[in-house]
Amino acid sequence: MDDPDWEATWQEHASAFDRVRAVVLAVSEPRSAEWIADHARVAESTARDHLDRLTDMGVVTTHAVESGTTYGPDPAYVRFREIRELTGEYDSDELSGFVVDLKESIAELREAYDADTPGALRAAATEPGVDADEAQQMRRAASDWEHYAYRLSLLEDAITRYDEYTATETPA
Repeated sequence: MDDPDWEATWQEHASAFDRVRAVVLAVSEPRSAEWIADHARVAESTARDHLDRLTDMGVVTTHAVESGTTYGPDPAYVRFREIRELTGEYDSDELSGFVVDLKESIAELREAYDADTPGALRAAATEPGVDADEAQQMRRAASDWEHYAYRLSLLEDAITRYDEYTATETPA
């Protein structure tokens, strides 16, 4: 974020609220309002106001820590947003095809590493006789497996409730 041209363009074309929202939704771990303000290029008080609004909207969650409050994306909001994108971009047959692909990927990992869960694979990576490169590969495979399982759960929800999520009429 040290590119002044990029920063000026972002500030010119995105509101302070949009910049705060973009930053907080992109964090991988909860961050302080000060950190978010710095990355969104807004005053800390402005960031706090917008973060409070996003919290009230159910987009952001707060976390009490020793140093104060941190903010991160609300997992339910993120999950539903991802499901909405899936149902908006693909029909139920395409979603079913993705389910098959993910199940195959999980089965391949299960077979390749003779592990039943990502946790078991991580544990196997710490066993004596496993060199550093192999352990790193196993940890990456466990992370991939967890990602596949998460995506699979999204797809299953999207398929189960596809008609509900894609309905164009508003219930009376």
